[in-house]
Amino acid sequence: MRVVKTLKVPEGIPDYYSIHLGWARRAEVSQENSDIAASIHYARLAEEFGLAVIEDDDTWSEGSL
Repeated sequence: MRVVKTLKVPEGIPDYYSIHLGWARRAEVSQENSDIAASIHYARLAEEFGLAVIEDDDTWSEGSL
């Protein structure tokens, strides 16, 4: 999954893109599934609020099962 930051500034919401980056760095080191899942979760929130665009999304979702 590739997450690209947009130019939108978070107003009234947490900076989900930055939170995603923190979890992604932690997941790189730990290789723990829970850290990877948290990174993906915050990337999806960032996309939902227009803070990022997810490209090359090859992760599983409930709709793709």
